[in-house]
Amino acid sequence: MNSDIDVMHLLKSFATRNNLYSFEYRVFSAAVQRQAKNSDQTNHIYRELSNTPDTVLVPKLFLLAREKLISLMLTGSEIHTIQLPEAFMLPLRAEYQRMEENPDVPFPDDQIFKMTIPPEWVQIISIDTDLDSLLLDNRERPVLFYRLYFPDGLKPVLLPSASIGDKLLEYAVLKIRNYLRKGSNKDYIQQRLMSAFSSKETLLRDAMTAVLIKPFDSIREMQDGRSDFTYPFWAYLVSSIKKDLAGKGEPTPDDIASWQAAYLMDVYNNHYKGKSQRIHEKETAFHTLEMLLRKAPYVFSMQDITDFRDSQSRPLLGKYNKEELEDWLHEQTVKAEPNHLPPLLVLQSAGGPQLFIMKENLLPYVLRLLNETRGLMRASLIKEWRDLLYNFDSVEAMYEDAAFIKELNRRLPTLMPALLPVLDSGYVPLVFGELEDERSHQPDLELFFGNNRVASINVLLGLERKQLLTDVRILLPVWYTIPILSWFFRLFASAGRKRQDKKTEKRKQKSRAVSSGSGSEDKPQGGSRAMEFSMAARAAEKKLLPSEYNLDQYLQHLTSRWNTLLDPSAKANLSEDINALVRDYMRGILRNMRASAFTPERISTLASNLADRPNLLQIRNHAALEEYIKMYMIKMLKR
Repeated sequence: MNSDIDVMHLLKSFATRNNLYSFEYRVFSAAVQRQAKNSDQTNHIYRELSNTPDTVLVPKLFLLAREKLISLMLTGSEIHTIQLPEAFMLPLRAEYQRMEENPDVPFPDDQIFKMTIPPEWVQIISIDTDLDSLLLDNRERPVLFYRLYFPDGLKPVLLPSASIGDKLLEYAVLKIRNYLRKGSNKDYIQQRLMSAFSSKETLLRDAMTAVLIKPFDSIREMQDGRSDFTYPFWAYLVSSIKKDLAGKGEPTPDDIASWQAAYLMDVYNNHYKGKSQRIHEKETAFHTLEMLLRKAPYVFSMQDITDFRDSQSRPLLGKYNKEELEDWLHEQTVKAEPNHLPPLLVLQSAGGPQLFIMKENLLPYVLRLLNETRGLMRASLIKEWRDLLYNFDSVEAMYEDAAFIKELNRRLPTLMPALLPVLDSGYVPLVFGELEDERSHQPDLELFFGNNRVASINVLLGLERKQLLTDVRILLPVWYTIPILSWFFRLFASAGRKRQDKKTEKRKQKSRAVSSGSGSEDKPQGGSRAMEFSMAARAAEKKLLPSEYNLDQYLQHLTSRWNTLLDPSAKANLSEDINALVRDYMRGILRNMRASAFTPERISTLASNLADRPNLLQIRNHAALEEYIKMYMIKMLKR
């Protein structure tokens, strides 16, 4: 004993020495007191146990009883008897051991004890409603014993909680075997099963023989679900046994034990059948998931994957849980053969969600994106370069390869944002190196992804600067291609721009002079160009804006319709890109437009022209986008 006495240890030591697990408190207290008197009396615990043992032992015993580690029988408010779980557990285990050695011994009940089990140690359960739930729950059992009740007036069975599971199944199978071995029961039951398995006589005989000769193999076959015959066999077998026993007038103890075993086997058979079905459904669901990942659009977010459905439109999530899905995805993205990428690849877009793509789909997917991007990029460059050359202007990208490549890279995020995560991942040349069939069938891909690298953007898109510039010049009027005529037109255009610039500067100076002489910085100047456009924008707003909105509310409503991106950062970036595009477009338009021409009809035309650009046509709700552009133009000019 030490300064903080362990009463549970004292109880077990006393019980082991005396081979008693139910004993009077006074006998135990006296033994502890004697031991304390023979110990070091300088220790205050020993002194208290020597003089007043009840003050030390009683509170701790009540605490142990509250934790269900012991049971106390009281006389009034005083402890009379202490019971340890071993008082019931040891004889119950011995009875089950005796049943294993002799199959004629029935399932034990409370009658094997001379005293009543404390109710806090026993939980009553029904074989019809509770046993299967206990088999599904692998957590630690909350009680020491279960009292299992059966229908048909059969007596209950007392079980150690630890036996709920494989051990109880073994007891039940051995009881069924014992029933079949007696008299003509085996032949009688087998004959009854012949009608249910008329075309499977061999399987039936083998299954019956296995129960008789190799019962534990029968158990493993049930648990593993290796044969489709197992579960219907046991279902018909236990049903026939129950019908046979129910027809007897006075069942013997052997009959009752066999009857109880039949009920137990029915529960276990249904339990493992359901478990096998769930495993099969889960495997089928993951197979369906893998097939869906191989289909268009080939790239999927985690949200897309959790929303997958089978061919009957039933969610796959449910046949496996989210943790199992995450484990499966992790395995598919990590497990790989030596010097190979895993079968499922993860792409990470800047500020966007993780994307998953099957390795075999990566090359077809990136080639499709490159083909789509080439058309969009070419159309965008041709239009802008044509406008520049028409006005006798130019940019460095027209004449310098490095500037041309830089311009392509600058435009790529806007024109085809889906392409960037694929190219930046570094997977493409590695996948190309693995797939030799693709290399042999598409030799051009060697130029794109050979030598473990990705070619520059102009090579990937098949855009050559000089050829593109030639195509733009073909679209210009004929005099732009004649040097003498183009020189004169450029001269006149330059002179016209200079005159226009001078007029603009004079208007600005006049506006500043009028503003400074008015004595009020806030007073609007009716003759100013900005005010004229502001008034035109307000007039257009009255005609085009729905009455139930103000301008900002309507713009926000339209944004929610055309900008359907889920990621907040990507959503904000797309909105700002559209706003910047509108502002750039309007700067060019307003140079030569009169304020009086800024009518609702003209605004609609401008918005339609801008919204019909190839890169904007990819936005799904195109009508909402066009309406948004129209209202944003009004907001730009409204003061």
